[in-house]
Amino acid sequence: MEHSEAYTDLFRYLNATGMERAYGAYSPGTLDEICDWERAEVEEAIWREFKFHGNLPDLVSKLQNYDGIEALNAKLREGIINAEYSGRMVDIASALYEATSIDDYLDYIFAYYDKKKEFGTIAVLSHLKPCNKLYVFFKNVYLDSDDSVARSTAVDGMLYCKGYIKDPEDLQEKGELVGMSRAFISDDRKLRQKKLARFEKGDFDNIPRTYGFCRRVPYEEAIRMAKEKKPLEDPGEIVTGIIDATESDVYIVYCESDNTYNPSVLSKDLNGKPSIGDTVRLLKKQKGQSLIMSI
Repeated sequence: MEHSEAYTDLFRYLNATGMERAYGAYSPGTLDEICDWERAEVEEAIWREFKFHGNLPDLVSKLQNYDGIEALNAKLREGIINAEYSGRMVDIASALYEATSIDDYLDYIFAYYDKKKEFGTIAVLSHLKPCNKLYVFFKNVYLDSDDSVARSTAVDGMLYCKGYIKDPEDLQEKGELVGMSRAFISDDRKLRQKKLARFEKGDFDNIPRTYGFCRRVPYEEAIRMAKEKKPLEDPGEIVTGIIDATESDVYIVYCESDNTYNPSVLSKDLNGKPSIGDTVRLLKKQKGQSLIMSI
């Protein structure tokens, strides 16, 4: 019989060496995608890889023929006793949390981040199932970190915890929330506190989503989209607002009159660039980026 694609990918990964192993991949859903007659061999290979090398903890947690949860717990206890702070242990703690929803496992990952300040750890946490303990962690990073990349990644985690992001692996979905993400930007901690308070009150809900990011669609859908009558372009309206945040050539303009945050770019006819706190005249668009007409 022909082996399943999940079986083939897993053993290709396990048998690879060097750079091929480092950049290889297997399906996180391997144990759901293999054939029943492949399970015993696949589980034995996963178990052996974990026992000898500590790899594949996300698959170990799903084993049926072995007590994967206890094996993961034993490795984590051993690491804590030996004061081992490593990416391998972070992966084990993550797998245990995902499998059990026990948020005590997050404490090890938080301790690892506090000790190592490896910002990739925040990215790992931002993909774990949401809970209040994670949200508090992301809030603290956003408020207290001096690193803009760490703060930006923490914002992704906050948006996932609060349900704005449904799937952290969906780049298109995250792209649609770029306006909301940019509204958090500030190097001033006091201003970040104010932004966080606005977000938690729901003020950021008024920030329009950004559509139009490239995505793959089936042939039939592409034909249908091409035949669709395009809506008339939104003419926009002139309003007054205050520059609330900046990122590259995009400005977030806060309009107090209707409590909205508008991702905006400078009009080609405008000389000079505004700064945070400047009052501007804005051609406000309902969809897409608005235009700053004057400072």
